[in-house]
Amino acid sequence: MALHSWPLQQAIFAKLNAASITDYASNAITGIFDDVPEETAYPYIKIGEETSTNIATKTLDAHEHTLTIHVWSQYRGGFRDVKVIMQQIFTALHNGDITVSGASLVNIRHEFETVLLEQDGITRHGVMRFRVVLFDS
Repeated sequence: MALHSWPLQQAIFAKLNAASITDYASNAITGIFDDVPEETAYPYIKIGEETSTNIATKTLDAHEHTLTIHVWSQYRGGFRDVKVIMQQIFTALHNGDITVSGASLVNIRHEFETVLLEQDGITRHGVMRFRVVLFDS
């Protein structure tokens, strides 16, 4: 049995990177990160927190992962920029097909999203969560 956590993150990164995600003004986002470098310009995506639950049966090893993706923007026209980026993430991942090394994808489903205004009054933060079910190959 394997957790497949790192191969899953690599697959999510590859899928989002291939989607060529743009902001509201159709400019490319500045990047997709696990650890955001200091002084990174907005907007960008951060692959965030993950949980994994063992859902194996007697005959099949499996895990259900919940993966959080963060969108950060300082667009000064409200939440539009964050929501445009989140729509592209949804389109790329929800019910999508990703290749996870050593595992078979059962499904990837969007669970929820929320948008927040950070305390600085400028930075918009979008949070999305996806549920991913993987079987060992």
